[in-house]
Amino acid sequence: MIYRQEEGGTAINYEIRYMLIVLAAIVNQNPVQNLRKSVSWETILKLSDFHNITNIIYLGSLGVEKEISEDCKLQFYQSYKRELLLRESYHKAEEVILWQLERHGIDALVLKSVGADELYDKPEMAYTEQIEFLVGKKHLPQIHRFMRDMDYEQQEDRLGNGIMYVRVPGIRIVFYNSVPIENNTVKRYFTGPVKKYRRVADYKFIYTLSEEDEYLYHVGRMVETYVTGMLKIRAVLDFWQFQRRLGETFRRDIPAEHVAKAGWDEFVRQIDVLAALWLEEGVRQEYGLALELEEYIIARSQENKQLDKALLPYEKARLDFYWRDRKGEWAARKREWLFPPKDYMFQFFPILGKYPFLLVFCWLIRDLRFVKTVLSNRGRKAWLTIRVRLLDMKEKLCEQLRRKEKEEIEETENTIHINNKET
Repeated sequence: MIYRQEEGGTAINYEIRYMLIVLAAIVNQNPVQNLRKSVSWETILKLSDFHNITNIIYLGSLGVEKEISEDCKLQFYQSYKRELLLRESYHKAEEVILWQLERHGIDALVLKSVGADELYDKPEMAYTEQIEFLVGKKHLPQIHRFMRDMDYEQQEDRLGNGIMYVRVPGIRIVFYNSVPIENNTVKRYFTGPVKKYRRVADYKFIYTLSEEDEYLYHVGRMVETYVTGMLKIRAVLDFWQFQRRLGETFRRDIPAEHVAKAGWDEFVRQIDVLAALWLEEGVRQEYGLALELEEYIIARSQENKQLDKALLPYEKARLDFYWRDRKGEWAARKREWLFPPKDYMFQFFPILGKYPFLLVFCWLIRDLRFVKTVLSNRGRKAWLTIRVRLLDMKEKLCEQLRRKEKEEIEETENTIHINNKET
């Protein structure tokens, strides 16, 4: 870990640097460095909470900083304890959901599980944001019914196209009917029946990703969070730990080929450089672009178009137009969004270079695509609701028929019994 303190840097920069020092020390099981200058642990608490590394920073704070206020100590401990309890809840929830999928005969691919515990020397350093499954579209109504019966509440998946279910104390389960990666090259790679993947031991209908597929999925999900401005320190840390677990025998050339086709090779390289900068000792290399990526992750909502172009040259359209929770920004740029300038449209409609008068038709095609996506999402939700209601009606009808049949059988038996008595 190389410690950097920029001249004239803000106070928050200092807190971030020290937080990264603590993170590297705990992950690598080294002593935490004491600093002469005091730090704001309240700020570090907020930062670590946002980046999902509070449980690690709490371990590093023990016995290091004597100036932490009692209130801040209590908040740190409560956050740490909450993560521990949530981890246990996730383990139980995953076990039950796998049982439900197996019981209903639903082929399901585990995209993301509580297996992150295995990445760390101490399981309490792991963090589970949500559990993800890939299933067939036809099974979504069945899944909705048993998730509803287990008191899960359906919520909108704001950063993906999945169906999210949430339950106290904060468990999030997401089901996808297509892999949640928008890049066409990678999407095609994961297209196909769930049964093509390796079956999990002791299960007939549960499947898991190979190491190569898991590597590519890790990268794809990091790209998605980068595009939406939600890439966090935890994602970089988990990917670094995942690669360490794979070791030298892992054949990186297989996923690397698809990463290159998707145009993600520079993104992966800079993620690796940034992870080395944060977590490894004595590494010396060119950090220019990685430092910009670091600033992007920490500053969160600040856009960097030059960085976007360097890291993800083929994702420019989504980087510019991906849905984000910026109501004020969208209101101000609504007209520009609907009718962007010709130079921008030329990137998606090269024909404009030869026939610029077609700009109006290109606007129309582009806006129709957007409307199609919106209507498709709404239609999917409506379809799911209708299918679930039909299943409920079918089950009630079957129950009535079974009850009627049972009554007829009982009536017949009573009649036979009476006749036998009379004879």
